[in-house]
Amino acid sequence: MDNGWIILGIIALLFLSMYFYAYGTTNYAIKKEEKARQRQLAEAQEKEQRLKAEMAERQKQREEKYRLANERSLEIKKELKRLEQLKQKHKSLSA
Repeated sequence: MDNGWIILGIIALLFLSMYFYAYGTTNYAIKKEEKARQRQLAEAQEKEQRLKAEMAERQKQREEKYRLANERSLEIKKELKRLEQLKQKHKSLSA
């Protein structure tokens, strides 16, 4: 009878090991999928942040270009006013 309990114990261990092996592989697959999903989400967020940074940099470059164009426009207007004043001054001296 002692041998019967040993054999029964071995069979129980065999079934338990098969159950835990089956559960472990499915659990491992689920965790692996979850990790892949998390990695994809992190990559998507990183890409989004990179795009936002690039857009902000381009916006900054556009604003700088616009500012420089406005400064140049103001300089040209001042120079034209100065030339107009010189022209009128020259006309008044000639007349």
